[in-house]
Amino acid sequence: MKIDKMNKKILNILQQSGRMTYKDVAKKIDRAQSTVRDRIGIMEEEGVIKGYTVVINKKKAGLDCYAIIKCKVDSGRLDEVTRKLKRVDNILQVYHTSGAYNLTFLIATWDYDELKRVLKEKVAPMGINDYETIIIMESIREMSYVDIH
Repeated sequence: MKIDKMNKKILNILQQSGRMTYKDVAKKIDRAQSTVRDRIGIMEEEGVIKGYTVVINKKKAGLDCYAIIKCKVDSGRLDEVTRKLKRVDNILQVYHTSGAYNLTFLIATWDYDELKRVLKEKVAPMGINDYETIIIMESIREMSYVDIH
């Protein structure tokens, strides 16, 4: 599928407000509502748009402990461990990475004690024992969208 200029405009608008109606998106790009609806439908079918989500303020929701966990996982087990990590509720993002650690994930918990519990009870049983925990002290900038040019 080709992502042309109009599709890029639609994607940028939806990233800022996924709840915006077809009518409102159409007004912003000066196109017919049916055109916007059809293009969004095609982008959903093609997997360009994977879904819609709510961006929460983690602190206000009570999630006071965030950490980045960098792990070393045997390459033969990487896909299996990744699938298991995706099923852990507290884990927000999972990445295959380069360098000394080949798997990195972002986790949010209520507090440090819960972080330790999740790592001990849910992560360690997956065979992840060689990891580095980086506690996020303060979030300076979190973006929920990328400007698509």
